[in-house]
Amino acid sequence: MKFTTLIPLTRNDGSRVRRSELSALVESLWRPFGGMTEEGHVTGHWIAPPDGTHFQDTCLKVSIETDRERLPDAIAAVKRIGRALGQRAMYFEVSGYDGVQFLRIE
Repeated sequence: MKFTTLIPLTRNDGSRVRRSELSALVESLWRPFGGMTEEGHVTGHWIAPPDGTHFQDTCLKVSIETDRERLPDAIAAVKRIGRALGQRAMYFEVSGYDGVQFLRIE
């Protein structure tokens, strides 16, 4: 399976994620899976339920291929990044398995 996530380059309060922190988070994501593809920077918009807050983020798009059985590990890894960055949700897409999901960060 291939999973893709978007790692925000700024926090919800608008402060930038330090380059060293971003590098450490990206490495913590791909290393357990043995590799990744960095697909570059993308910009997106999201309206957060339930309050309707609008977020516009520039993110680093990352894709990782791994065994289908590792889906729970992939979800946990992306949620860890979301918690570290104080996100409400993280974009998470699995190709050929489960489709796009938005993982709630609690």
